[in-house]
Amino acid sequence: MRSTSSSALITVGQIVKPQGVRGEVKVVPMTDDPSRFCVLKSAYVGGKLCRIENARVAGDAVFIKFAGISDRNDAERLRGEYVTIDRAAAVALAPDEFFIADLIGATLVAKRDGTAENVGVVRGVQSFGAADVVAVELENGGEMSFAFVKALCAEFDDSAKCLYVDGCALDGVAVYDDED
Repeated sequence: MRSTSSSALITVGQIVKPQGVRGEVKVVPMTDDPSRFCVLKSAYVGGKLCRIENARVAGDAVFIKFAGISDRNDAERLRGEYVTIDRAAAVALAPDEFFIADLIGATLVAKRDGTAENVGVVRGVQSFGAADVVAVELENGGEMSFAFVKALCAEFDDSAKCLYVDGCALDGVAVYDDED
């Protein structure tokens, strides 16, 4: 699974804080390959197109210097903003890969013993360090969430807009919202 997206934009990171005093920002990447930032020429920040002067990867973070952001105060105003790119500028995906945003609105289907059961509709995905968490509106109107882990053996059919997962593995990671 790769970055999140909204329509024609793909979210590739979130600015978490200023770095230093010359306007650089620290970005938590939301992509499988943080080095991709080093080849970007521009990105959207807070809906505004910004030219990237420099980007570097250090550990699990990316540090970016945007044109026009010249000091720590300017950089501080970007805290919490998402870094997005045009979908056309996104990396090519392997046949078994998909963007997180493509899951939104997809039908979640659990496969068990040769049968398939519609579970609900994917309503959102939150990216956390260890695993992404998928929120689902269930067929019965309830809600559930689950960690997107390898054990699910997930397959995404973009043309059918369906996310297929192993039902037994889903049972092991699903958390249901109980409303009393």
